Amino acid sequence: MLDIPKRIKLINSLLEQNTEQSLTYAAIECRLTLEYLCYERFKFYFPYLSENDLKHWQPKHIIKQISDEIDENISKEFSISVSAEKIDGRSPKTKEEFESIKYIPLGTQSELRFNKLHKLWNGLSNVALHIPVPNILSGDLNIYGDQDKIKKKVSDVVSFLSSMKGNLLMGGTFGEEYFFNCFTCDTKIKRPIRNLQLQTIVSCINPNCKESYVIQKNINDEFDVIRSIIKFSCTFCNEDLKIPTRFFQDLRFNQKLDIQCGKCNTLSEVIMRPLIKSTEAEHSHNKTQEPI
Repeated sequence: MLDIPKRIKLINSLLEQNTEQSLTYAAIECRLTLEYLCYERFKFYFPYLSENDLKHWQPKHIIKQISDEIDENISKEFSISVSAEKIDGRSPKTKEEFESIKYIPLGTQSELRFNKLHKLWNGLSNVALHIPVPNILSGDLNIYGDQDKIKKKVSDVVSFLSSMKGNLLMGGTFGEEYFFNCFTCDTKIKRPIRNLQLQTIVSCINPNCKESYVIQKNINDEFDVIRSIIKFSCTFCNEDLKIPTRFFQDLRFNQKLDIQCGKCNTLSEVIMRPLIKSTEAEHSHNKTQEPI
């Protein structure tokens, strides 16, 4: 867990030097600290959310996505306590019994106000970490920003950090979870059931795996897991070649992907190029979804 008082001490030491360079370095240290606060919480949710499923890379949006899709407690303040006390020699069973015993506090997770954090994170960039693009009305170029503006933003971050008093972080979710193993690498993929009421697309959390899946409820109120693939036919033996769609997501125009047939070892080459089809054309080589 990040040592916030240590970070504050470093930032304040740069503020005290009060030079253009030291204030700029203070802004950098502030921005890195804010990013760290978000990413260290994200790390606790690796088992639930692949980096490939992140909609945005900015720290605030990562925390918000986890809060919306996995666990709203990621940004909330709460305390955890434990107890070994018994009720007539047995563990408590009712709410009243749980509330009647004594607890030992373990610690508190501090609230992470990600909207405020994002505003500070952006503000630091605006005043200290970029040189404005010049125009005909601009004066002389300057490597460093306005000192007073930088000091104000850095001081705001120090105030924000000083308000965080927690001494623990917790990952995971409360409630029932649904999980399955990746078809290719056997990595366990899991999501809270309460967030799977609508069709959901998830990627394998293994960074070296390209599989992704559609999770959807069936008429029996159970979950179907469907591989997201694009299907081709081997040009030599006509065997079905089922390729995860994520292999194609980052291909650029004219880039090639080699596919080897598992039956006859023939190597086929797929080239990313525009395709024109009439409405009457046969719908071949379309994206398909195949149950595991």
